[in-house]
Amino acid sequence: MRLWYLALLLLLTSACNAAAPVQQSDLTATELRFVTANAEFTLLHEMGHLLINELQLPVLGREEDAADQLGFVGLFLLQGKQRDANFYAKLLDVADYWRLEWRLPKAPEEKVYSWDSHGLDAQRFYNIACLAYGSDPDKLEWIITATGLPDERAFYCPQEYQQVQHAVDWLAQHFRRPVGAPPGQRIQVLYDEPPRQLEHGADMLAKVRASGELEAVANKASDTFALPRPLTLRLTTCGSPDAWYNTQSGELTLCYERLEHFRQLAAQLPKVRPPQTP
Repeated sequence: MRLWYLALLLLLTSACNAAAPVQQSDLTATELRFVTANAEFTLLHEMGHLLINELQLPVLGREEDAADQLGFVGLFLLQGKQRDANFYAKLLDVADYWRLEWRLPKAPEEKVYSWDSHGLDAQRFYNIACLAYGSDPDKLEWIITATGLPDERAFYCPQEYQQVQHAVDWLAQHFRRPVGAPPGQRIQVLYDEPPRQLEHGADMLAKVRASGELEAVANKASDTFALPRPLTLRLTTCGSPDAWYNTQSGELTLCYERLEHFRQLAAQLPKVRPPQTP
């Protein structure tokens, strides 16, 4: 499953505004990696919500934290056994998204407050940074410097990552569809028309559908777990950079605008990263 291809197709035909289409040359390799890493993480985070609700998974703590953890480990599952500098840099990309959100001025209705079911942006930044470092502390000590992760937290990060990995292993052991079981309920993928301001929107939509990337994710989840009802994964226009899972309708929504938001934040990376950081 190469979700980077989906994000690339979207980005190369998206627009900063109605009059300024984004060209391939506008994206550096680092910016493109940042966007695709966070597109993957967003989809996997929402798939975490889907699995938590549809499989009635036990959650100790906030569901949003559990979905972040499932999304993070899902990045490893997407990569299989491929571990290289580019993959490790993508882990930092996901953490840095929350660092950028943390520093981004927001209108009152866009802010996350201390009473919210979501963690504060700063907390999510440090949580993801900790899991990234803890996933391979021998190779990823540089993440401590790149993120400013305090030693007091970093000391326990390998243990935190092991706890998350143990939970995901438990999930797979207890909820995996038995080998040879008859076909069950599926996740259907639906595509809505992209925003009108996308100059090549129709062509882009055709390429995304032809790539089969969303279907690959939906089919993987459908084949792996015994889902209790038919579900939907929808790519659509939302009017804001968002993504969510509706527990009543069983629909996971991924917004075109969220991918464009990633592209805009990617340009801010040099302001938060130490020099020579991947």
